[in-house]
Amino acid sequence: MSAASALPYGPHTTAVRGFLVRLAGLGAADRAAVVSRYEAVAATRAYETADARLGDVITRSGREEARDALSGPLIQLVKLPGVAMPIATDTETEFELEPIAEPALAALLALIVRDLLDDATVRLLTDAFSDTIPLATL
Repeated sequence: MSAASALPYGPHTTAVRGFLVRLAGLGAADRAAVVSRYEAVAATRAYETADARLGDVITRSGREEARDALSGPLIQLVKLPGVAMPIATDTETEFELEPIAEPALAALLALIVRDLLDDATVRLLTDAFSDTIPLATL
C-alpha cells in the first residue's frame, strides 16, 4: 500500500474521515441549521477572503489529489434521491445536491489544509458546523 492510498486526504485523513462519518449521521434539523448558519457566514467579505485563500493554499500545497478524492464520498452523502441526469460525456453524471453540499465542501477542504491555514481562517470555513461537528472533536 502506497503512502498516497493510505492517506487519500493528505495528512489530515483521520479528521476528514471523521467529519464524513459525522456528516452522514446528521439529521434533517441539524442539516437545516448548518445551511442557515452557512448562508449567514458565506455572505460576509471575511468568508469570501477565506474561501479565496483556501483555493490558493490547496493549489500551492499540491493537495489537489486530496481535494479531488473528496468528490465521491461527499456526493454520496449529499446527493438528493432521484434520477441522475447524464451530462456532456457518457462517463459523467450530474446530480442534484442537498443545500448542505457547499458548506460541507468548504469545511472538508479547510480540514485538508488545516496545517497551512491560520486558525481564524479554518474556523470561518468550518463555522457552519460549529454546533454539529466541532473542530475540537476531529
